[in-house]
This record gives sequence, structure tokens and C-alpha cells, in this order.
Amino acid sequence: MITTLLAAVAALGWGAADYCGARASRDVPAARVVFLSQVVSLPVVAVWLAATAGHGPEPAALVWGFGAGALGLLGLVLLYRTLAAEGIVLVAPVTAVTAAVVPLVVGLALQTAPGPLALCGVVCALVSVVLVSQAGRIRRATVATRTLLLALATGGALGLQLVFISHPGPDAGLWPLVGARAVSILCVAPGALRGRPKTGGAPVPWLPVALAGTLDTAGFAFYLFAMDEGLLSVVGPVVSLYPAVTVVLALILDGERVSPTQAFGLCLGAGALLMVAL
Repeated sequence: MITTLLAAVAALGWGAADYCGARASRDVPAARVVFLSQVVSLPVVAVWLAATAGHGPEPAALVWGFGAGALGLLGLVLLYRTLAAEGIVLVAPVTAVTAAVVPLVVGLALQTAPGPLALCGVVCALVSVVLVSQAGRIRRATVATRTLLLALATGGALGLQLVFISHPGPDAGLWPLVGARAVSILCVAPGALRGRPKTGGAPVPWLPVALAGTLDTAGFAFYLFAMDEGLLSVVGPVVSLYPAVTVVLALILDGERVSPTQAFGLCLGAGALLMVAL
């Protein structure tokens, strides 16, 4: 029960962070939003470490964190490419479900399989991710193979990020997150600083930027806490429900409409959490 609750809180943090990041990106370039949000989150990471770390960093934990950060950035770059490609409506659910399936498969291969009810909940969570990610109707009967491969690669990178950052185990604490943050900040910094206008330009919306960084960090922290006791094959698909949070926030704060398919996906996601928790 506690594992599912922690995973759900992680999904809540990531979904809210995505919403705040999207709002901030309306005014300034997305690369700068990512860079600033992660820099702002560093004090939050330091507080988490001070409260939870019982020892100094282990090289192996940092290395796995470096790998997670690199995979997360790769997934982000590929995601931007898919957003510019044709067949976006198909890309979103393919990316989302692939990101959920990767930790499921790795967890089933390396760990004990969950119970029948929990496994059924995991399947429902995967279907929910697909339904919530739907943004409309596909206009074309076929989708380019390159676009589909980009979607699969994006989801694979994001799914492997979850595997890598949790691999060191509970003894590593949040040090893998430190490694991931270091890689992402160093890699994003050149593009973000190069794109900074010399004069004028829209001011940085610091509130959504700070919220995006803080909530994203909290999401990773609660994910690692959930992995301390839970199975990757269960926690991975549960945290992948975070797009549902983004949809709900857009509905409440922006007045956007949710399609019947997305509404059903939200309900199915709630049912999936209950099945996994029982």
C-alpha cells in the first residue's frame, strides 16, 4: 500500500512539473526552462540529501545516475523531434506506453513477479497511459516508419531512465538523482545560455520555473522511495500515469476539454492504482 502511495505521489509530482514547465515555455525557450528549473531545484536536492543520506556518495550510484541523466536528456531531445514529426497523435501514446513497458519488462526479468491482482492493475495502468495520451484523431491511415521508431526510441530512453536511476538500490539514497542532475544541467547549459537574448525578450516566469524544478525533483525522490520496498514491474507503470495529472491540471486551470477517451483513461488509471494497492 505504501509503495503504491509513494509511486502515485511521484506521478503527481512529475505530472504537475510537466504542466508548470509547459506554462513557462510559453514565454521563454524550453531549453532555458529546463536548465533554470533544474538549477533552481539544486537546493531542494540538497535538503533531501541532508534529511535522508546516511553516508557520502558511492561512485557506482553516481555513475548510474549519470546514465539516467543522459537517457533522460536523450528522451527529451527525441520527444521534441517527434513533436515536430507527422503522426503526433500516435506518437504520444506509443511513447508513453513504451516508457511504462520498459521498467515492467526489466522488473519481471530481474525481480519477483507481482501478484495476479497487481499485475492486472499494471496492465490497466498501461492502457490508461495510452488513453490519457490521446489528443485527437489520426488524420492519416498510415504513419511513417521513422516517426514510429522515434516514438519507440523516446519511450525506451525514458523507460530506461527509470531503470538506471533505481538500479543502485535503497542503500544509495538519493545520490543517483545527484548524478542525473549533474549530467542534465551540464548538457543543457550550453544551449540554454547560447539562446539567451542579449537585450529585451520576455522575462523569465520564475514561479512556474521554480515549481517545475521542485516538483520534478520531488517526483524522482518519491520514485526512489517507492523503489526501496516495491517492485520495478509495479512502480514503473504506476509512475508512468503522470500524464493524467497534466491533463487534469490543464482541465482545471486552463479550461481545456477532456475527450471521452481521456476521461475513461483517467478512471481506468484510478482503478489501476486501487488494484495495485490491494
